[in-house]
Amino acid sequence: MSTENVAAADDQISPATPETEQRRHHHHRRGTTWVALLVAALAVVLYSLGNNQDLATSRLTILLGRKSRAEAVGQRTDSNGLEDFPALPPLADRSRLWPPAIGEPICKPKIYVYDLPPDLRLPEKTVSQCRWSAYNSELLLHRLLTEEPPATSTATGPAAANHPHSSLRTLDPAKADFFFVPLFPACYLFDCWVKAGWKKTERCNVDEGYIQPAMRHIREAYPHWNASEGADHLLVHPMDYVDGYYTEETRAAMNSSTYLVTVGDVRPAPYGSYFRSYRDIVIPSSTHLINSYHVNPRDFVDASGFPLPEPSGAADPKRRLAEAALPYPEIFEPSPTDVGLTTRIGRFFRDFFFERRSTPERTMLAIFRGGWGEATDGEAYALGIRSLFFPSDGDPTTPPFSTAQHHGFASLPDFDIALWSENDDYARRLANTKFGLAPPGYTLDTTRLYEYLAFGVVPVFIGTGPSAGQVLPFERDVDWHGMSISIPRDRAHQVPSILRSITADEYERKRKKVWEEGRRVVLEGREGNVWKLIARQLCRMKRLGVAAGPEIANN
Repeated sequence: MSTENVAAADDQISPATPETEQRRHHHHRRGTTWVALLVAALAVVLYSLGNNQDLATSRLTILLGRKSRAEAVGQRTDSNGLEDFPALPPLADRSRLWPPAIGEPICKPKIYVYDLPPDLRLPEKTVSQCRWSAYNSELLLHRLLTEEPPATSTATGPAAANHPHSSLRTLDPAKADFFFVPLFPACYLFDCWVKAGWKKTERCNVDEGYIQPAMRHIREAYPHWNASEGADHLLVHPMDYVDGYYTEETRAAMNSSTYLVTVGDVRPAPYGSYFRSYRDIVIPSSTHLINSYHVNPRDFVDASGFPLPEPSGAADPKRRLAEAALPYPEIFEPSPTDVGLTTRIGRFFRDFFFERRSTPERTMLAIFRGGWGEATDGEAYALGIRSLFFPSDGDPTTPPFSTAQHHGFASLPDFDIALWSENDDYARRLANTKFGLAPPGYTLDTTRLYEYLAFGVVPVFIGTGPSAGQVLPFERDVDWHGMSISIPRDRAHQVPSILRSITADEYERKRKKVWEEGRRVVLEGREGNVWKLIARQLCRMKRLGVAAGPEIANN
């Protein structure tokens, strides 16, 4: 080791002198001072944060996108963490929102109804028979345009002027925006099948004997079809497969017109092959209960849609087919027939001795009336969904044609499921039920839907509805989602638990929407709302009353 290194080593281990000790104490005191200053500064920061927590933290979190501007200025939250903000003011232009106010027409298109010569009209016997079929919508739509509102209707004054007969129909074809062709091919085929013992492959010369001669007359006797190539003409096709029952020649004769159809199906071919989504308008089906037998829902429920403690006297279970020949079905006002003296006396004593419920609740959870198809149908009928409704022994060759053993929804005490009920009994049960099951049949459409709406029953689409490829009537104007429940096929077995999980508030919102808006979709004669809804779509087709908004016009 060199002399310098040895000296350095000796310095490192040599005893501390007074000078070195003083130097070390000075450095230690200076370090302690800096630590004290840092602690004091930290205390000031923490105190500031404690007194300005919202403002201090929010400036950073606003930059990070985590809090609203309201939080940055010190707005407090309640104990549940919910914000208390002022409600937005109503819009000056209500049309910016959906669904639209369907009571306000987009326009009032004028419709001319052709008058076919007697030899091209259906026989009266065929027409009368068709009134008792599900194809009655052909006749009802025609009557709503061509006949005055029923004498029993309260539609007088402005209300009568707003009826389709007065507001939409024109007798001058030169003023018409659209032309209604009074062809009733579904009624023709219904009569054919009745005579053939319900052999639905029969056609009874419907093409050459009925449709083609009538369409030839329209083209040759009037100039209007040729002027537009039929684009402004309306034909009703209320059967499952629209115009699929006719020959190619017949279909070509009608094809350029707009069809009013009861089945809207956008599933892949072949199931959605007959619905032309770019041209056809989906309308409601007629129902036996309302449109054939004229059972009036208002004889079973009050003005708010709550079940009556007892149906009114007009809802007579002894009423028969011949006694129901009223001019139009009624769903908005009670029947004018009063109860008998005996019934009034009985009600007086009942109300005297027993507490009368002013607004009874619906006590049944769900209802369904209908069958299960045939053993050979397989999944072609109802997608197999209805096999869950009835008890099954697991034998696919016996009803309800299921391979699984189960008790069926019908075994549940609050599920009212049966193949059939007498009309007035069915009406009583509808009035007492919250939800109506709407599975498919051979198609996605079901006439039960409109019975549910008329009686204030919330529809439950099971393997049907918009989420299943079904186009419902007037979807651009009617909020179907807000007044129904949709359950996909793969959850059909969970229907009971799903319905039980719906809260009372949610059910009441949907029930109220059904009663206030859903009934407008039902075919009836007092107000003719179906034609008013059809007219809204016709306005859009020709852009009548549909103008560019200011945002578009200024861009």
